[in-house]
Amino acid sequence: MQRSPKSAVSCALSMAGTFLVPTLAFALDTTAAPASEVGDVPSATKTWDVTAGGGLVVRPTYEGSDRYRVAPVPFVNVIYDDMISLGVNGLSAYWHHDGLRIGGGLTFDGGRKDHQSNGIFNGGDDRLRGLGNINSALGLRVFASYRLRFAVIDGTVTKLIGGNNDGLFANLGISLPYKLTDRFILTPHVSATWANQSYMQTYFGVTPTQASNSSFPEFSANSGFKDVGVGINATYLFNRHWFIRADANVKEFTGDARKSPLSISNTNATFMTIAGYHF
Repeated sequence: MQRSPKSAVSCALSMAGTFLVPTLAFALDTTAAPASEVGDVPSATKTWDVTAGGGLVVRPTYEGSDRYRVAPVPFVNVIYDDMISLGVNGLSAYWHHDGLRIGGGLTFDGGRKDHQSNGIFNGGDDRLRGLGNINSALGLRVFASYRLRFAVIDGTVTKLIGGNNDGLFANLGISLPYKLTDRFILTPHVSATWANQSYMQTYFGVTPTQASNSSFPEFSANSGFKDVGVGINATYLFNRHWFIRADANVKEFTGDARKSPLSISNTNATFMTIAGYHF
């Protein structure tokens, strides 16, 4: 299959412009921002802090695909007593002091289908036929973050436990929340992801059996850095309850993820916009 990194980059930048230009016209109020939008810091006077909403996400049909699809995305973030949270990263319990936060919990990986999928939590593409499905899996995660004056540094290690989906990966990121006006926060961020051999082989490798059943050549994927990414998100508050948020992320595959025959495009982008209510 033909790779097309230049066309993928052009597509990603074009789509990023489509999503970000309207969003950057807004403004935001951090004093009224939902906990999930400003560092997941809940109100000090509330035992329960709840945010709910929904929107749309544009994402590749699978990691390494050059095709995109639009899917609905639910958004829920619940924080109890600033110790337990349930949100986009799963169920977490944590301890914090000053700018340091340490915790652990459960997350979920939707796996991958070897055919087109309209599922909210998993990907799939008909071009993958013969590779077999990758099972959905629970993930055990530990994480830590530290808030400096202008930046938030965070790291996460996740171990998946789900049949043929049992890899381990780690992510390191830095974000720079910036209050542009009284109603608008813009947060650029960068990240890098490392994955072990099991994860890489599951998502980017092709076994001899898979090669004989599909159009892909055999490929063994080893552990290493999987991708580096850059992104930006913006949140606008209409009042103390209603808000809208847009995220744009672009990642470039590295190492064996880049060499894999499954990576038709070495650049993947994801864009999401949601509207929500902070109770």
